[in-house]
Amino acid sequence: MMYYRIAFQAEQAPTWTWKSTALTELATVFGFLRLYRALPPHRLRVFSSPAKEDLNEQLARENEEGASQSVTAAQFLQERKIHLWAIPEEKSACAVGERLAMVSVAESRCRSFHEGNTREPSLDEWRTSALERRRGELERGSGGDHDLPYRFTRPSSMPQVLAWMKLLVRVQDGTLLP
Repeated sequence: MMYYRIAFQAEQAPTWTWKSTALTELATVFGFLRLYRALPPHRLRVFSSPAKEDLNEQLARENEEGASQSVTAAQFLQERKIHLWAIPEEKSACAVGERLAMVSVAESRCRSFHEGNTREPSLDEWRTSALERRRGELERGSGGDHDLPYRFTRPSSMPQVLAWMKLLVRVQDGTLLP
């Protein structure tokens, strides 16, 4: 088994910091890099090792000596003939700021990225919250059981019976309206 981990280097920072946990699937690494494609590819490095413990040593070596077995994200993807950075890199501070803003939005909104998801989300999907996306999925889905009549089943345990009895008493007292 091979372990992968992705590190990031800020614009003025001399050291690399971890952006991911240890990943074992290439599809997960590709998905992670897809999330961070707004960053310049030379600011991301992919570390790999058959031993999970070696990844931290590689990062330390990269930060101290500038030499490790890691490769830039662009090199990692190029070796696998995958092109995420098709847009030429701008060198202006404004463009870098826009990219970092896009990454922070992607970070906060895409924590639950599915490994098997191959469809690129639209810009509107990136802007909506996870709760709103889930609500939309449910509304566009096949529907629930709201068209079926309610069928009461007796409680199967004593705590459930007691809870129903308490509700019944509150309804009969008038403290809870049905």
